[in-house]
This record gives sequence, C-alpha cells and structure tokens, in this order.
Amino acid sequence: MNAITNEMIHSAFEIGKKIYLNQLNRQDGIKALSNIGMKENSAKDYISCYSNLIQGKLFARTINAYGLEYYLGRILAENGKEGLRNALLSLSQHIDYYEEVAGANVKKGREIYVKFYDKVRSVADSTIFPDEVSSDEEYSEGKTKSVLVNSYERNHIARQKCIKHFGCKCQVCKFNFHKIFGELGKDFIHVHHKIDISTIGKEYSVDPIKDLIPVCPNCHSMLHKRKPAYSVEDLKLIVKKCLSDNGNTRYFS
Repeated sequence: MNAITNEMIHSAFEIGKKIYLNQLNRQDGIKALSNIGMKENSAKDYISCYSNLIQGKLFARTINAYGLEYYLGRILAENGKEGLRNALLSLSQHIDYYEEVAGANVKKGREIYVKFYDKVRSVADSTIFPDEVSSDEEYSEGKTKSVLVNSYERNHIARQKCIKHFGCKCQVCKFNFHKIFGELGKDFIHVHHKIDISTIGKEYSVDPIKDLIPVCPNCHSMLHKRKPAYSVEDLKLIVKKCLSDNGNTRYFS
C-alpha cells in the first residue's frame, strides 16, 4: 500500500479547494493526485473532505490525523473563525457518525476537535440541559418526564451557529433570559431539533439554521410532551389560544 505523504495531503487540500471553487474539474483533480502517487479512492476522500469541512457537512469517509489537523489549520488561516466553526461542525458529526454507527472510538479525532474548538469557544457553551432519559422508560403517576436532548442539540458549534442566526430569545413564547435575569441569564437558551430523530438516516448532516431553533426550557419540555414532538408552529398556536382563553391578549415580547 502506498503511504499518503504530507506533501500529498498539502496538494489534496489545494486541489480540493480549487474543485470546491469551481476552478478545477473533479476528475482532473483526482488524476493530478494520482500522478503524485495517491490512490484514486484516497484522492476522492481527501477532495470530498475539504468540501464537507468548509460547508459544515457530515463526511463519512476518513482522512489521517495529520491531514485532518492540516486541513483545520489551513481553513482557520484562510477562512477565519467562522470557517473553522463550519469545519468543526463537520468534524463533530463525523465523530458521532463513527462512534454511533461503527462503534469506533475516534480518540485522535476528538483530541483534534478539542484543540481547535478552544479557538472558537463561546461563553454560552456551558448551557445546562434537562436530564436525559430513555424515551421508552415508564413513569409513575406524579413524575415529570424530562426532555430527551439529542446530540444535535448538544453540539456546541451547531448551537453557536443557530443562536447567532436567531438570537437568544425563545422562538415560541419570546422569553428572553437576559431581559428578565440580567447578566445571570445572558446567552442562556436551549436549542430544539425540529426533525423527528426516528426519520433521520445514518448519514444525516445537521443544518443549524434549518434544523435547530432556540427555545426556553419550558417550551422545550412542552414540545416533547408527545412523540413525535410538536412543531414550533403548533406550540405557538397552543400558547396563543391559552392566553386568549384566560383573557390575556398580550403575547410575550
């Protein structure tokens, strides 16, 4: 087996970037890497990895540790922290994919993720979630069922991108923790995954804007009062109707 050299990886990064930017045909890029000794399947993997990292999409094929660290470093240098956030979102999903689907321990990948995540860490990353429980567990009368928080909702990078887009106000009841609790509540919010987990394929790639939405813990719990969960739109209607029935026509702001 031909070893993948550092020089090949450097070339693969540049070629992957050119293909992503439509400056080079994919087949020509694969051929160029093959000409310097990289096997065709490896060339395809390294080229695809750049495209997925830069877009924040799940990549199912692997590249070696040096290549992964090199790609992340170059993306940070060329695309800044936002580019690195995309790449880390891609990497985190890659790690989850391999650990969940293949039962593999991606120890080196996690070490690289932590190393680069420290460069884009947000003060809002210490969010406290409801206790995780099995959705099949039976509860005796009087007990409260906790929200089942999935990996997409816990994903720090996905949360950052979702909150950056929507803000920290609950998208159901409009509650704002900072407005009510001051500095204590600053940057505090949950995010809810809008897609029913049971309908997601193994190679699902999360879109933080389309798939996640900020909600307060109360609304988060209410969304999960049934399975599949209520939609955000359904819960908004429920809140509005209850307020109206109680003679309160003022909606939270």
